[in-house]
Amino acid sequence: MRSFIVFLLSLCLLLGGASAETEQTVIQLGESILVNGQAISENAAAQVYLAYQTEIHGDVPEELQGLENRVVTITEGGVYRLSGTGEDVQIAVRAGEEDNVRLILDGVDITCRTSSAIAVYSARDPKAAGEYAVTIELAGGSENRITGSHTVSVEETDTKLDGAICSLVSLGIEGEGSLTVDADNEGIEVKFGHMTINGGVMDIQSGDDPLNVSEDGVGVLTMNGGYVFSAVKNAAGGEGDGIDSNGWIVFNGGTAINLAHPSSQDGGIDSDMGSTINGGVIVGAGNMYDPIEADSAQLFMMLEFAESTDDLLVVTDQAGKPVFAYDFPHDYMYIAFSTPDLKEGEIYRVYLGGEIEGEQRNGLYSSITAYTPGRQMVHGEGNAEQRGMMPAPDGMGQQGGFDPMQGQRGGAPGMPGAMGDMNAWMDAANALADLDLNEILKDADLNEVLKDVDLNDLLTGVSITALLTEEQIKEYFGDVDAAALDMALQMNRGFGGFGGGGMRGMASSADVATADFRLTRESTGFTNVSTAEKN
Repeated sequence: MRSFIVFLLSLCLLLGGASAETEQTVIQLGESILVNGQAISENAAAQVYLAYQTEIHGDVPEELQGLENRVVTITEGGVYRLSGTGEDVQIAVRAGEEDNVRLILDGVDITCRTSSAIAVYSARDPKAAGEYAVTIELAGGSENRITGSHTVSVEETDTKLDGAICSLVSLGIEGEGSLTVDADNEGIEVKFGHMTINGGVMDIQSGDDPLNVSEDGVGVLTMNGGYVFSAVKNAAGGEGDGIDSNGWIVFNGGTAINLAHPSSQDGGIDSDMGSTINGGVIVGAGNMYDPIEADSAQLFMMLEFAESTDDLLVVTDQAGKPVFAYDFPHDYMYIAFSTPDLKEGEIYRVYLGGEIEGEQRNGLYSSITAYTPGRQMVHGEGNAEQRGMMPAPDGMGQQGGFDPMQGQRGGAPGMPGAMGDMNAWMDAANALADLDLNEILKDADLNEVLKDVDLNDLLTGVSITALLTEEQIKEYFGDVDAAALDMALQMNRGFGGFGGGGMRGMASSADVATADFRLTRESTGFTNVSTAEKN
């Protein structure tokens, strides 16, 4: 009997614990905000309370000066289900450092015109890639919309919020519902830590990077599942990458279409420390070459067009069966894509235009039932012209911008010294690609290093030979010509600088133009993609 009673007590404790874990706080937005059916408290000691905030930073438009936002503040860990419409409302999470917080978006439409619509200031952070304690869950069958702005620092101690959804700790996105994000600056940003996407259907359109992990050399943006369309708005003078990380990007699954601003020198998929594709259907389009890691588990193709294009792009196998089809919404110069259908050693054909039948979403075709080829493309025999990357160095013999590979098309007039030998230049560019001056100079006395350097040169690019001794140059670069290093350094600054994959350009994919796009793990990039009739 005693054992039976102990069993019942244990069962009750178990059930009680499970109930506590799944208990939800329901927040209903509207003209009046309700928490569990009651008017929201304005007591800052409450689990959820209402406050008011007027943003005074310089980016607030004149017509919105003095606008007061209602701030729904969550102070404790737990599960919070949000629904309804909130105008000039912000959801703010200020939980404890040991608190897990789950925000279930279940049919919300939140607009915040002067700040982030969802701002996570504090909560637990596991500080490991792929892990998170703050979750945005998109409830199954729900449609959710976030329209948000950003803030800038007013005081030195302020933390600016760049995204319509902005988190200062690692963030995970899950669920089976949909989310539309309309942002005047960045879309979804994690300032410190990591972002992990495990589910949901998201359409993110923003004035800058739609998805961004911004902690330098630390943040990892991981996508394991779901569907993401992330695009920078085509606004005059705008800029932004389709997906961006100041650390790493890892695609393991799902579908991701990532479009940079159509006129800026940005990439569809951009990371400082490396982008890896292990699975999924992935598209990146932009006007800057950002390399993808060669050791990615899934094959990918990178196409560099001779001229930017907004045409339908179709890639077929040798039998003419389409394996990839994407209809560009704007002009782009670089497109990277990866699907599980790409095969090692296969020869592919590339076409622009034509007639296609099949299902498509955001320009990406699936279940293609018929395709009549358009213009067949070739690759190789030189490189595409870079569009205004940086001013041409004196003597480079090219106007309005420069092509670092011009020497492979017969040599650039006036190349000084060792730069007449393109092999020397390439050796230097490759040597600079992995150079970390922060590490090399971490123990150096910068007053001593820079004592003979004209500080004005720091604005235009200081010489590598001015920063490092002859012994250091020999140690780090071996027999690479020092003059070539200096020239490659100046060019490298215009293509992303140190630590970001080095030179933003692709070596010519073939000596002679060919319509055979043979894909191998060693050969994934194809340059100077142009209409066959022109060659």
